[in-house]
Amino acid sequence: MQTALPTVQLLLPSEARLGDTVAITLRIRNDDRRPMKLELPGRPVAFDVVISRPGGGEIWRRLRRGLTPSILMLVSLAPGEARDFTVQWPQVDDGGLPVAAGRYTIRGVLPVSAGEVTTAEHELVIAP
Repeated sequence: MQTALPTVQLLLPSEARLGDTVAITLRIRNDDRRPMKLELPGRPVAFDVVISRPGGGEIWRRLRRGLTPSILMLVSLAPGEARDFTVQWPQVDDGGLPVAAGRYTIRGVLPVSAGEVTTAEHELVIAP
């Protein structure tokens, strides 16, 4: 019997001012009719956010340099229940340098025991 996977989506503004911190939320939701139990790595949960330039060049990953504890967190979701995980992106690349104004694509990744679940890509415009 296959275990149901949660629906994942990103919540973030479509535009931000250059230099402002951007809150990016990964929402997991149980759209199944049965309760769902998830084994998620890390404490806090080791979800990833990947920010790229148009065309695919990655500039920042939440988990790029972080260690993920081998601890599993058990998360139970009732039917229709959602849980949010948020990261604050200070508009820097993986080297800590500020990014330029422009368009960026963002996607979220949730590692689960069966692999990973990825969100659709979202566009963020950083205005000068």
